[in-house]
Amino acid sequence: MTRTDRIVVSGLGSVSPHGVGVSTFWDNLLARKSGVRATEDGVISDIAPVVANVPDFKGTDFLTRKMAKDTARFSHMALVAAAEAVRDADLAEGEGENWSPGTDPERTGIFMGTSFGSIRDMDDASTALAKGETSRAEPRLVSKSIPNAAGSTLAIRYGVQGPVLTYTTACASSANSLGEAAMWLKSGQIDVAIAGGSDCLFSSTLLNGLKASGALAVQGPDDVSKWSRPFDADRAGMVMGEGAAILVLEPLERAKARGAKIYAELAGYGTTNDSFHQIAPHPEGKGAIAAMKQAMRSADIGPEDIEYVNAHATSTKAGDNAEIRALHELFGEKLKTIPVSSIKGSIGHSLGAAGAIESLACVKAVETGWLPPNLHCDNPEEGTPSNLLHESRNQQARYALSNSFGFGGQNGVVVWKSYKE
Repeated sequence: MTRTDRIVVSGLGSVSPHGVGVSTFWDNLLARKSGVRATEDGVISDIAPVVANVPDFKGTDFLTRKMAKDTARFSHMALVAAAEAVRDADLAEGEGENWSPGTDPERTGIFMGTSFGSIRDMDDASTALAKGETSRAEPRLVSKSIPNAAGSTLAIRYGVQGPVLTYTTACASSANSLGEAAMWLKSGQIDVAIAGGSDCLFSSTLLNGLKASGALAVQGPDDVSKWSRPFDADRAGMVMGEGAAILVLEPLERAKARGAKIYAELAGYGTTNDSFHQIAPHPEGKGAIAAMKQAMRSADIGPEDIEYVNAHATSTKAGDNAEIRALHELFGEKLKTIPVSSIKGSIGHSLGAAGAIESLACVKAVETGWLPPNLHCDNPEEGTPSNLLHESRNQQARYALSNSFGFGGQNGVVVWKSYKE
């Protein structure tokens, strides 16, 4: 068992409110497109009139009929994103359906983040039982709805017999899955990891709860595509999104030996807890500051090295303001020179999948030299970083910081680094 220090990204996959595929996601981000739209789902439209769903996505278009039936939408998205990532990493045979990592299945791992699994399936079953529409739940209800369903389904799909771990740490879930995957790889206990997150939370129960807490946007501009407004003083709350992002991670030596394309390095990881409140973040951002510092220490860098911040900023007043304070406290005057953006104005907030989707944006940013914009911040909240990106910017960033802060005070931060020999 050989320990290693440098962990790289060799494959990328995405399902987002912009559609299926990494290029679709990235091109629409840079083009300032919004995936936020009016809700067409009658079950939730009275609660959440606007969502950021994946349009026209059907599992049966990508999966066998049996697999689609036996799994839930959040697993469908994870399977589709993983298939793209595995093909992209050149770890698949044939048409990309048979994974061939060239390593012992017991030394291969899967690390997934999600917040609730398929709460919609549980909701629908409960409603049908309560109304007397059925006297029994479907046999696969628990196995398709449980939070580890996506990870275990991927393990079955690709024959992975090493650690298959699911992280349910609210909005930090898939930031934690990526960071923890890197730790397993660095320890030398595994050789390759499929890591990321997937969430689909269009549930009347969950959305009612968010609405009651004041976190959910239930009103906004006439143009519904502009309801998700990170850092904007006139924001009215988060817009629920859905999606999945999967990254193939492996040690640098392994990736180079097999001639893999290398997108970026996962250079640092930090995770802390506010220890303050079940819903509200610490108003001074103390836990967030600690997580960012921890991530930078593990990357062996300081605040002066960060050249882009992908902010968590969900469009809630408490969350945005806590992050504003944390960024000012950590970076001081340098914050004026650091480009900052939250991509949630484009894709809404996918909760447990957010850390992975936003890390994907950071990986593409350090790879391509393009930084994604922060949409719909027309009236910046007091203290909003002055270098907020209202447009895409062609600017190379060597180190990018991806922030994910969630309910329960959960904080996950990942440092991404542009790859050089």
